[in-house]
Amino acid sequence: MRISGCYGSFIAGPDSCCVAMAALDWHTALAFEFAHNKSLDETRGVAIQFVLSYSSSSGENRTRIHTVILSASSQPLDTFRSSQAETLLTFYCKKLYSLALESPLQSLREELQTEVTEMLACFRKQSCTTSVSPGQLVLPQFLKAVPVYINSLRKSEVLLPGLRSSVHQRLQQRSLIVSMDTLSTASQFYPLILPLSVSADNVNMPSLGEAVRCTVSSLDPGGLYLVYCPLALLLWVGSCVPPHTLLQLFNTNSFSYLTSGEIKLPVLENSLSISTRALICSLQSSAAVTLQVNDSHPSFAQCLIQELTGCGHRMNYFVYFFAT
Repeated sequence: MRISGCYGSFIAGPDSCCVAMAALDWHTALAFEFAHNKSLDETRGVAIQFVLSYSSSSGENRTRIHTVILSASSQPLDTFRSSQAETLLTFYCKKLYSLALESPLQSLREELQTEVTEMLACFRKQSCTTSVSPGQLVLPQFLKAVPVYINSLRKSEVLLPGLRSSVHQRLQQRSLIVSMDTLSTASQFYPLILPLSVSADNVNMPSLGEAVRCTVSSLDPGGLYLVYCPLALLLWVGSCVPPHTLLQLFNTNSFSYLTSGEIKLPVLENSLSISTRALICSLQSSAAVTLQVNDSHPSFAQCLIQELTGCGHRMNYFVYFFAT
């Protein structure tokens, strides 16, 4: 086996087997692509070993050796059983974002769509029986979210620039996302939309397990939602939110007094204000809190992954899935 590609937040050198970085933390992840010219031994598997040499914050030189042993199989279904949608998303994100500096964006989007289509077609061919109709959707168990993730990746600002984004903004976004780990990458391309309780006697922090789908139809006009991803933190306020809720959270009882933009929530001594500010602190987003009172705002529309967002190339999940 040999390394055919290495992608991440670094400047590639002449040797693909050696990567030099200025700094590294536990949030940073790299993607390596391997290739082999002959069949692998299914009984022995594949052993991959890499060495990490670094200097700690105290100036001490350290070396860590990591060894990963992977199984090999000639059956494609075994590969699909051990695959994860979030891992594939992270790999394709790092690969395409690294190549975006030197390759046309349209060709990268087409390459991504072709690879994913061929992958899903291979699974259907290997797993389907005669009882499956031609129009029936057949997806691997752990890759059911792949079409959603890939559609979000291909219509991101880096690969499909919008009219309101500058080159500097896209370069900054690329440099931040390309270094993210798997969990942060998945959250970036499918944000969490958390409904906030508006009950006056609720003293508990809003639960992360109550996230709703990234669609406009999932938003109740009478509710409050916190939209979270590593590079954005939006507080969406419905037009029918009760006045007493606005008073508890914003110290105003009129929706007309609220305007979209960055905001610092006032420190108020009530359960809703305390739980909302505590949840914002626990998410630890790198972005400031942005208040959203308009569904059509560009920053909020980008978070609605499963909606049609603007131009014809930014198709939603269902249109993209059936188009492929």
